[in-house]
Amino acid sequence: MNINIIKQKDLFEKNTIIMLIYGLAAGLGGTAQFIIGRPIGIALSLFIPLLLTLIFFLIQRRMQILQRLFPYLVLISMIITIYFTITSYKVTLATIVMSFFALIIGSIHNQFSIFIFAYICSLIDLILNFTLDTGGFAVDPANVFVVHALMALGIILQVRQNKKLQKSTENLMIEENLKAKKEEQLHLHLNNAVQSITSKLEIITDSMNSATTAQSEMLSSVQEVSAGSQRQSEHVVEIVKNAELTSSEISAMIQQLHDILNDAGNVSNNAVAGAKTMNDLKNEIDSFTQFFEELNKTFTILSSKIQETNQFAQDIKKVTDQTNLLALNASIEAARAGEYGKGFAVVADEIRKLAGNTDAMLLKINENLKQVNTYNTDAQSKLKIGLEHITIQTATAELSNKTFQQLFELMNVLKNKLQQFTNGANSIEDNSISIQQSTSEFAAIIEESTTTIDQLSRILSKVTDEQIKIKQHIDETYQDAVSIGK
Repeated sequence: MNINIIKQKDLFEKNTIIMLIYGLAAGLGGTAQFIIGRPIGIALSLFIPLLLTLIFFLIQRRMQILQRLFPYLVLISMIITIYFTITSYKVTLATIVMSFFALIIGSIHNQFSIFIFAYICSLIDLILNFTLDTGGFAVDPANVFVVHALMALGIILQVRQNKKLQKSTENLMIEENLKAKKEEQLHLHLNNAVQSITSKLEIITDSMNSATTAQSEMLSSVQEVSAGSQRQSEHVVEIVKNAELTSSEISAMIQQLHDILNDAGNVSNNAVAGAKTMNDLKNEIDSFTQFFEELNKTFTILSSKIQETNQFAQDIKKVTDQTNLLALNASIEAARAGEYGKGFAVVADEIRKLAGNTDAMLLKINENLKQVNTYNTDAQSKLKIGLEHITIQTATAELSNKTFQQLFELMNVLKNKLQQFTNGANSIEDNSISIQQSTSEFAAIIEESTTTIDQLSRILSKVTDEQIKIKQHIDETYQDAVSIGK
């Protein structure tokens, strides 16, 4: 409560006390004058000032500016009452006692100005009693004035003490008001802090929920990448097996070509012997034709295997593209996760690097496969040419034995071509070995990538569990903050 309001209320209550005391004294005194039959002027000298004072009291209840003047009016009314009482009748004990009564009235407000005014009024009352005494009632004025002075001294000391007590009380109330304001400000600051903490905890909770969702999506993506890597590994294993089979078939073909070269050399050396071995030569040519047909079938199978290898390479390219896309999605989700996704962004970059290496290896494999296709086409063309020559040689052997010299020359040409074909087959073998090594390296890379993705999946699962625990702690802190705010 405001100290000024308390002072105003205290002033009003003290004015009421003064009015009550003065009203009782004047009212009882005037009534007593009627009862004992004294002159009516004495009663009027009591009732008229009392009536005026009562009217002023009622007015000052509505006008606060007049409340400070009310004690002075009461004291003036007492002087008027004593004066008219003495002049209308005589000095009595009541008029002398009223002089001392004025001191009591002046001490009620505990203000020096009012008390000093009351003392002056009381002193004037005593002077009137002694100067207007015509009946000799007021005797020994020295003792009365001494008692009056001593009484005034005691009352003023009491007023002083009460004033000090009132001042201390006011200071204490001011301090309490300041403390109350500080406590109110602290309470307001605490409420604001709690609201701020609560709002921030809500934001953190939303962020944690978003991060958890992003991590769950990233974990699903990593699992999909792991499954894709597993499929890649299976495809690469199949490619390695096919490459090994192709390499074995090419080695066998090369060995057969060496045998053919040896046979062709023997035929060239024995071609001069001629006619008597024509039938044997024809049989050998027929066998050689069958061998070339089988060799053609082998190359056809080799072509289909190479086409299948090309398809495997395309499948690996698709899986690599999917891995790169998943890595890009993982990077996007990590970027959305903010500070918490930096580790995932690094892993996603590593996955993209692995996908890039895979693309490079696939390019190399495709290049090698293109070379194998070229050599295979060349070999098939040469096989067709060989078959045509063998057909011609068979017809030549059937037409005439005189063409041995031409057959010898053709065998030399065939030998050279077979040598070239052998060289081409050797190149195909080397390329096949290179393809096998590349696919083996690619299989190792895929296996390493799968291991890394599995490790990343475990890390993501662990991070998700930790974030769930953190979210629980944040929820508990949020509830505590809300309870503090309440």
